[in-house]
Amino acid sequence: MRSNTTVTRPTARVIRAVVTLSVVLGAGISVGFAANPTANATRGKQLYYETGCYQCHGTRGAGGAGPRLAPQPIPIEAFKLQLRHPRIRMPVYTDVVMPDADVADIYAYLLTIPKGRSAAEIPMLKEIAVTP
Repeated sequence: MRSNTTVTRPTARVIRAVVTLSVVLGAGISVGFAANPTANATRGKQLYYETGCYQCHGTRGAGGAGPRLAPQPIPIEAFKLQLRHPRIRMPVYTDVVMPDADVADIYAYLLTIPKGRSAAEIPMLKEIAVTP
């Protein structure tokens, strides 16, 4: 089933520009954002569940019907752009529906989600893990 949302050429260019800028700036954005003392990861986790993010992105942001959000989320600017102007099938979260402070809190929560263990680090799977 296709989305009814169409992306105009100017919007597509803006999305590409933000994503490109995010890639260029890379971890610097995430590190700077993580140091933001006003972002509240505990509140972000609560918002993640209350607004239904978990329904598509999983309870730990690992993905499902929607893409993976964590660990290591995309840079905050690209995250916010996707919320405000989704390029895939998902609700639009305007700044009235989800203020920037809420976006920052959810993003702070996503930054706290650790990477999962590899098969070699899980005792039961370690026995059957194939080494290259």
